[in-house]
Amino acid sequence: MKHILILAIVLMTGTAIAQESDSTKTEHKPIPADTIPKPSQEVKSTPESGNDTPKIIYYQSSEPDRKRERRQDIKTLSGSMSHSGGFGALSFRSTKFREESMVLAGLRGGWIINRTLGIGLEGHGVIPTAKFDDIETGQEVNILGGYGGMFLELIFFSNEVVHVTFPVSGGAGWLGYHRINEDNTMPGPIDSEVDGDVFWYIEPGADLEFNISRNFRLAFGVSKRFTQDLELINTESDSFDELNYFITLKIGGF
Repeated sequence: MKHILILAIVLMTGTAIAQESDSTKTEHKPIPADTIPKPSQEVKSTPESGNDTPKIIYYQSSEPDRKRERRQDIKTLSGSMSHSGGFGALSFRSTKFREESMVLAGLRGGWIINRTLGIGLEGHGVIPTAKFDDIETGQEVNILGGYGGMFLELIFFSNEVVHVTFPVSGGAGWLGYHRINEDNTMPGPIDSEVDGDVFWYIEPGADLEFNISRNFRLAFGVSKRFTQDLELINTESDSFDELNYFITLKIGGF
């Protein structure tokens, strides 16, 4: 009986100690997931509310927008094809052939891309003013012909009143000597031709262009013509490789 009483006292004492130990433990409750700040969030306290309840402020990342802006900052010649127009032009050129002055009249037509690049076709014909007396004995001759092809033109500061362009053209042409009658007229085309030949050319240049109105521009420029395969009697092969001084009248949508 004595042993039973001692065992009961021990059990009662152990239970009391266990209950007291449990009461001293701090109860940990789970934190709601929506109150945990994310890396792109900032937690601030609001003293005005009178408590320290945290307020979560969300910040949206702008990294994609910055990348898009950087891509948009890159400007190219063709751009996004936001503007295009076309024009036609009348051009007059002063040049030389075998040390004799010569005048050419020509036409140009092209397409302008984003006010920075012109592309099109051109053609120039010789006005028969230069005369030579050493091609055929006892006969005076004129030089006739022309040339034409494709052109590209870089345009800088197109919207300014005065701006510059850099055209370059290339193609083929023909030149020939033709007899002149005593009354300064030429006989029929077949009977009058003394010699003629086809040649290739390339012609870079520079223009100073003025915006006279929204649809009319006036350009003054200089270019250098380089030819190949020109062979005429009593004529050097580079006789047509001369500077050109020209004026161009442009009409169109710029």
